[in-house]
Amino acid sequence: MNGSERRSGLLSPAHRLMIAAFVMDLAIAMIGIAVQFMGNALDARPMILGLLGTASPAAYTLGCLVTGRLSDKFGRRLLNSASCLICAGAWLAMTQVKTPIQLLALVPISGAAISMFWPPLQAWLSEVTVGGRRQLIRNIGNFNISWTVGLMLGPPIAGLAWDLSRAAPFAIAAVGALGLLVMLQTIPSEVEGGGEAVPEDALADRPCPEVSQHYLHLAWVANFASWFGRGMNIVVFPKLGTMMELPERYIGVVIATFLAGQLLMFAYLRERTGWQYRLWPLLAALGAGAVGWVIAWFARDPLTFVLAFALGGMGAGVTYVSSLYYSLEGRTVSRGARTGIHEAVLGSGVFLGPLSAGAIAGYAGFRAPYIVTAGVFVLVAAIVWGMWRRMPKDVAEAEEECSAEVPVEVSGE
Repeated sequence: MNGSERRSGLLSPAHRLMIAAFVMDLAIAMIGIAVQFMGNALDARPMILGLLGTASPAAYTLGCLVTGRLSDKFGRRLLNSASCLICAGAWLAMTQVKTPIQLLALVPISGAAISMFWPPLQAWLSEVTVGGRRQLIRNIGNFNISWTVGLMLGPPIAGLAWDLSRAAPFAIAAVGALGLLVMLQTIPSEVEGGGEAVPEDALADRPCPEVSQHYLHLAWVANFASWFGRGMNIVVFPKLGTMMELPERYIGVVIATFLAGQLLMFAYLRERTGWQYRLWPLLAALGAGAVGWVIAWFARDPLTFVLAFALGGMGAGVTYVSSLYYSLEGRTVSRGARTGIHEAVLGSGVFLGPLSAGAIAGYAGFRAPYIVTAGVFVLVAAIVWGMWRRMPKDVAEAEEECSAEVPVEVSGE
């Protein structure tokens, strides 16, 4: 592939992967709410409805621990293609279920198949990025904006499709997955000059790989808290909103402000450098999340909840970008394995957040999970600070050097 092809706008490999991220998360968001609609239509018991919400994240979390490594060995396209095929099959099968148990049997298959998509796709993005650290940051930012917009649009589209027929949202999502399968075959596995966040010669005399490894662990821990909070809120606020007599459409809009805050931070960070290899962005993000959940605990009107969720989303944007950046930056070896752990960590937060929220709400009321989650954020911030304090002295002294921008040619991709 020549330079002009790499710079062909939306047809460039990196941009096609961003389109793939948008389409897949649009489909996943549609399926997530359509499964709940179907469960209600089949008169599923509350326990089954809860399992329908947690079975997929559980399967996804476990799958991500394996699929990233498999993509390192067998290639990104193979895992992504298999994901699209299995997802389409599982989603079409959901249109034929007659009982809640049949639906529950298909949900973890979908979650496991989705785990074959994201870690390989993220590693693939870095391998078709040309232009060094700054271009990687920009591509990560655009990639994150793509999937976030997909998540935001999925639920309302699923609602409109459901009004047409029960099968419609599942069929539309399956068609999207099959369309992705075709598009993925047109994307090269790698491009000339791609795959390195900073050229090897620029890193030769710098201790950045050691620093990156330590910050990768800090970011994983911080990102768990962010997604724990998001998972908790998906369970808690719909009930609180109903108790406040808010229409369902308003409940959905208020919850979506979390994603709006996250989207805002993705857009901001994609053009910024200097936050890498710094502790304060992670601590500030966790602090914003903690404040947001405390505000939600006190909130009694929709606008206050909007402020709370936007703060939480902005914090989650910082921790997610940090986690993904450190997973992709630098070393080419085991890049898929690192993105797999990145996704497994956030998946565990999405899984444990709702479980914890349900238990706490049942014992202390539906507002209690917010203040408990704020405490989790403070605890995680203390853990992150403690991990940073225990970094070897030579690694800590190298932070300033590694956070500096290395002059590289930035491509137009």
